[in-house]
Amino acid sequence: MKSLRAKFLSLGMALVLALSASGCAITTPAVVGSIGGVEIPAGIYLLAQYNAYSSAASAADLATGETADDVKAVLNAQCTGTIGDEEVTADGADYVARLTLRSLQHYAAVETLFDELGGTLSDAATSEAADQAESVWSSSGDLYAANGIGKDSLEAYLLNAAKATELLQLFYGENGQTPVTDEEYIDYLENECLYLDMVQLPLFDSSTYAFADEEQSQTIESLAEECAATLNEWATAEQGRSERFTSLYEAAMEYVPRAVEALGATMESAQALNYAGTQLMTPDDLVTYGDALTDAVAENGRNVWFTYNMGTAIGVLCAVDPLDAADLDSYKQSDLLTTMKQDELDQTLYEEGAALEQNLDESAMQVYKAANIKRTV
Repeated sequence: MKSLRAKFLSLGMALVLALSASGCAITTPAVVGSIGGVEIPAGIYLLAQYNAYSSAASAADLATGETADDVKAVLNAQCTGTIGDEEVTADGADYVARLTLRSLQHYAAVETLFDELGGTLSDAATSEAADQAESVWSSSGDLYAANGIGKDSLEAYLLNAAKATELLQLFYGENGQTPVTDEEYIDYLENECLYLDMVQLPLFDSSTYAFADEEQSQTIESLAEECAATLNEWATAEQGRSERFTSLYEAAMEYVPRAVEALGATMESAQALNYAGTQLMTPDDLVTYGDALTDAVAENGRNVWFTYNMGTAIGVLCAVDPLDAADLDSYKQSDLLTTMKQDELDQTLYEEGAALEQNLDESAMQVYKAANIKRTV
């Protein structure tokens, strides 16, 4: 006859086997609560947390030999960065938690406001989200799956991003709640952006991956000065855009091959057209140059060609009035609204999300704690 202890052990083992067979022993929460009326699926939580971890790893003060793949090290390290408008210094675990919550609040605000404003996604937007999810999954699906994130969660996250894009129109578009006026567009173009015609004389040999030495750089800088002088000589007050393009491309075909020759290579003149063009540079583009580029434009004024070292090339540049380069409707049909208003919209969404009722389940989130993150498979 079995002892009482043996009976209990047998019963316990039978119970474990029964629960395992039915799946009950490994059940994990399907959701981690809600924000406002928006349910937060576990997959969305895990994806937000994984993205937050990546940001924390970049902000972490890691010891020599530690890397972003050392999850324990990152979560214990001191992280310093900006979360919203706040400069934050916190241990990695707290940093990840704060970024994760912020991301989920943004997600919930998008879902809430999109529904409140009667937003609808086009078939094209829906298909694009599905295609993006498929593409990401084909390259990184194993890693996402190892972190408990399914392709359906990835697609839901991308659909939420598509809704956020549509909210930009619902808020600031022509028929939105507070549409951007023509005057605001014009002011932004004239005072916050630069429209540049440019020829770029390369300082980098793409065939050998070698940068110009000092002598080569001086030769190319001299060619750039000559190119600018030539373009200024050709320029007239009556020149229209088509004439400017002709001058631009003729100069490129003349001077770019000579710059490439100075680097010890050769180029057909037709290929030089790839080094000429025009660009509207928004504040996001200009931040790369600090104040140097805008100062150079201010010094030279509009419709004057000048040279500017762009790092991998000497730019022969000419600033023009954006509204001479294209009409206002063309800018409206481009992505200019995003550049103008995306930060403002995001701030609104973060604030709206934080103001919603927070009903996240701490015990459910603990099941999916950041310490379980896998960086490799």
